Order: sequence, then C-alpha cells, then structure tokens
Amino acid sequence: PLFALMLQLFYRNRRLVYGEHLVFALHLHTFWLLAVCALVLLPGAAPGVIGFLFALAIPVYALLAMRRVYGGRWLPRLLRAACLSTLYFVLLVVMLAVVALIAVVA
Repeated sequence: PLFALMLQLFYRNRRLVYGEHLVFALHLHTFWLLAVCALVLLPGAAPGVIGFLFALAIPVYALLAMRRVYGGRWLPRLLRAACLSTLYFVLLVVMLAVVALIAVVA
C-alpha cells in the first residue's frame, strides 16, 4: 500500500485513483517476488548468465510495466523510477531497523 501511495504521488497527473496504483503495485511486487524466488530456488541459477538475466529482468520489467500503465517518455520515466527506487529502499531500511529495534527490546 505504501508503494502504491508513492506511485500516486509520482504520477498524480495521470488522474488514476489509488486502487489502480495499488493493483499495479501488487502486480509489480508479485513479479519481483517470483523473479527473486526463481533466482534463489533454481539449482545453479544464481551464478553465471542465468542469474544475471533474472537480476536484470527485475528493473527492465518494472520500466516496461510502468510504460504500459503510465505511458510517457523514457527519460522522465527513468528519473521517476530512480527516485521511487531510492525512496522505497530508504523506507525499507528504516522499517527493517524499526523491526530490529522492536525485536531487541521485546
């Protein structure tokens, strides 16, 4: 839900409702999870060319999906994707730190 809210803020000029951003965010996270699972679970896939292709598929698919859903030119899309990724990573680190602190205190 937080990623969908970030998408809504970054693409507020597209006039999509929050639910549409949420469906797209769930779709994207599902692909990321499947790609990471395939990368980790396939025997011998992590090292070498196959592992590289799975790791490369994640950002490439995200950019192509953003193009399909939101449209627009490539440079603004790349900039938005970079900002979204950075912000999402920072939020992930903060949340992991909060969970770790709660686990240590409890």
